[in-house]
Amino acid sequence: MPVYEGSSVEVETRPNEVAPCGVFCGACPSFGKSCQGCPATDREQQRTSKWSCKIRVCCYEVKGLDFCGECPEFPCAHVNKKLLNSHPGEMKYNYRHQVAENWAKLRELGLEAYLEYQRERWTCPTCGDRVFFYHYKCGECGRDVTV
Repeated sequence: MPVYEGSSVEVETRPNEVAPCGVFCGACPSFGKSCQGCPATDREQQRTSKWSCKIRVCCYEVKGLDFCGECPEFPCAHVNKKLLNSHPGEMKYNYRHQVAENWAKLRELGLEAYLEYQRERWTCPTCGDRVFFYHYKCGECGRDVTV
């Protein structure tokens, strides 16, 4: 599998749990069900909105990067509009407003430790099941979790 120019990771080794923008796909209620994650390349999955996502297209196809945070233009107009400046003050979309912090954490920890950090962060402290963004509740026991 080829490495895109400017990219540090082969396409098939990009973890499906981390979107190019830094959002942790593992906390999405669709992840593992109708969606394999934003980096996934399998066109047979039900969630198809990723193929037209301007952030994903710019990062992977135009710039050949693994993550937007690698781009000297980060955060760009696409990230600002779709994530950082979308739904201001709405807790439901707080995960979108954290992409700059996510990128800083990814850079600080490295990819493997960042994945572990995010998995722990989005795990219910009561029952150990996944916590989902939008609702910030555990999918199993329903506990409210602040992330």
